[in-house]
Amino acid sequence: MTPANQPTAIHQAPDDALVADSRERAVRALLCQPQLKRLWSAQLVGGVGDMLALLVLVVLVLQTAIAAGSFGGGYRGAALAVTAVFGARILATLLFGAVLLGPLTSLTSQDGPLDRRWTMIGADGLRAVLLVIAPLWIDWTPENALAILLVTAFVAGVAERLWTVCRESAAPALLPTPPPEGATVRPLPDHMDALRRLSLRTTFVALPLAGAALVVAALVNNLLGTGIDWFARHQAAFGSYVAAGLFAASLSVLTALELPGTRTPRARSPLEGLRRPRSGTATETGRTGAIPLLVLACAAVSGAVAATVAVAVLHAKDLGGGPVLFGLLVLVLTGGTVVGIRTAPKVLPALSRRRLLALAVAFTGVALLAAGLVPDVATVLLIVALAGIGAGIAANTGHTLLDQETEDQRRTRLTEHLHAVVRVSVALAALIAPLVAALIGPHRLESGKFVFAHGGAAFTLMLVGALLLPVAALVLAKADDRSGVPLRHDLRDALRGGDDPAQALAANGFFIALEGGDGAGKSTQATALAEWIRAKGHEVVVTREPGATPVGKRLRSILLDVSSAGLSHRAEALLYAADRAEHVDTVVRPALERGAVVISDRYIDSSVAYQGAGRDLSPTEIARISRWATDGLVPHLTVLLDVSPEAARERFTEAPDRLESEPAEFHERVRTGFLTLAAADPGRYLVVDAAQEPEAVTTVVRRRLDLMLPLSEAEVKAQEEARKAAEEEARRKAEEEAARKAEEERAEREREEMLARLRAEEEERKRRE
Repeated sequence: MTPANQPTAIHQAPDDALVADSRERAVRALLCQPQLKRLWSAQLVGGVGDMLALLVLVVLVLQTAIAAGSFGGGYRGAALAVTAVFGARILATLLFGAVLLGPLTSLTSQDGPLDRRWTMIGADGLRAVLLVIAPLWIDWTPENALAILLVTAFVAGVAERLWTVCRESAAPALLPTPPPEGATVRPLPDHMDALRRLSLRTTFVALPLAGAALVVAALVNNLLGTGIDWFARHQAAFGSYVAAGLFAASLSVLTALELPGTRTPRARSPLEGLRRPRSGTATETGRTGAIPLLVLACAAVSGAVAATVAVAVLHAKDLGGGPVLFGLLVLVLTGGTVVGIRTAPKVLPALSRRRLLALAVAFTGVALLAAGLVPDVATVLLIVALAGIGAGIAANTGHTLLDQETEDQRRTRLTEHLHAVVRVSVALAALIAPLVAALIGPHRLESGKFVFAHGGAAFTLMLVGALLLPVAALVLAKADDRSGVPLRHDLRDALRGGDDPAQALAANGFFIALEGGDGAGKSTQATALAEWIRAKGHEVVVTREPGATPVGKRLRSILLDVSSAGLSHRAEALLYAADRAEHVDTVVRPALERGAVVISDRYIDSSVAYQGAGRDLSPTEIARISRWATDGLVPHLTVLLDVSPEAARERFTEAPDRLESEPAEFHERVRTGFLTLAAADPGRYLVVDAAQEPEAVTTVVRRRLDLMLPLSEAEVKAQEEARKAAEEEARRKAEEEAARKAEEERAEREREEMLARLRAEEEERKRRE
């Protein structure tokens, strides 16, 4: 096997940037496609413009309603006006994104009457015009300005849906083309999945960028207002023009976009996947039955963020601020959410992910409660930012746990279901939150020197925060995977230290660790994978823990013999670490250094799960001991064969050893310990349902290894031969085509010469006659 650090052996395929060992690289690789990058740029700029337009319209409608005394006037009238803006936008999304999606898709399809590129250009142009005119309606028709602004919000929402339908229809046609038939290259990542992830991330960052744009635009507007009275009276006017400029920028990018004339998939409804999966499937409850609670947690934090954004303009007004404070609240909340999503895998990596989810939801709830209570602007901004970070951590952790609960073939359906539920919760929260603020209204309580005066928005924030607390308690009570271990102990251990930064992958070779409970089928999979990898031209070393070395065999007899039943837990952990140290030094590292593929039946995670989660020891301390014993060596891929202890016990064909003889509660804790480790580092783990047939399990693992395993010398040679054969075939076909054309040209010349002779003979005959 060619060492992994030699690029000549790994990077042979022309599209190797797409041959990624992670979804992250696959997403980044899409932006190497010029036309797709252009479309993404238009989506980002237009998305920021769309969110900024929505925020500006909220401000314009609020100011118009206050000035005109609409909806009954006062605080309730202002809150109802904000509700009307979000209602108009949600109505447009539902009507043209779900009800009329079929006709819209037909109109913008390849055979439809509307050109997709020009439709997107038209939608951007329409929104730019609407945002240029929006502030002027207040002066032109003060009595009808509110109704016109609400219609503007609705039409802008319709234009956004048209733009999105065209983009979702056009983007798949811009994906990289598959390799030519017969070429020997490794499978490429799912381009459609990478495209969906890129689109989702673009949507995530659009709102904080819009909040930042509103802050800057409002500050400029205030500066202009010192000299121009019109800007002083219209505090969101400049923000409206900035949004129009963003749509114009998106439009200019689209004018250079080239869309291939191919039929593409239909656009997706925002409600697609909302229908519940069929009863009895694993998608409904998941491997451990936690899917409903995880979906509830994700929907709750998403709805909390949406509710906070919806009442932010009212809360900014109550705190004595204007559009600048409104933009800052949106910026710190949604920006904090993005930060939380990005940093979630690094937050307390040694803590159970389910416990982290419950803590993050509770933290978000407490922060929103505090944001509603505190009257100081700077403190509110800080607390709202912390609430956003907590919501981001909860959302990322919840999604990671949901991926862990479902098999690969069912994950797409679950993701669609989750996204639909989240969209519904966001829409309902954005619509209901300002309505609740209107119903509550402002209140003032005085008791001596103590004065408690808050608007309906502050009470709504406190209500939203209070509602998150029982959700967190429910997740912790019903989905906790460390039952019986006090939360404070786990939290203390996690705070004391997590992953050691000295961990590193081997420079050469490829290290695979097979993990799972007793009876999961690790030995069977090690044998099957070894045969498959050897067939690809690699040297393969299959090993195990404990017992792969002479010293390890003696340690194994001590550790697994039922006569060692009285062995202390700490001694057990140290004996496993001793076996692992000898194993890595004498078997694993030498094999990796010569470029072999090492498949180990158990590694560090088994100690963390068995002696950490299963026993009464600290998983953090067990992990630290094992890292020291292995000098920080980590596998390139850890395959977790997940199976319930009951199903695994049925597979035993021999008398159980000392660990296999432990009670079911012990093995259940071990299983949850493995799942916690996988959730904390999803990029390195592959969780497979080991209850299915061994051949199916092997297929899933092989699919991942196809993307990660370095090419062997035989594969590189075969790939080069296939490339040369393809070039030779192309050259042969080109020569045949050239020869055919030459033959046709020669035949054409001969025919023309014959016709010329015939015409000459005919003319000669006529002349003689």
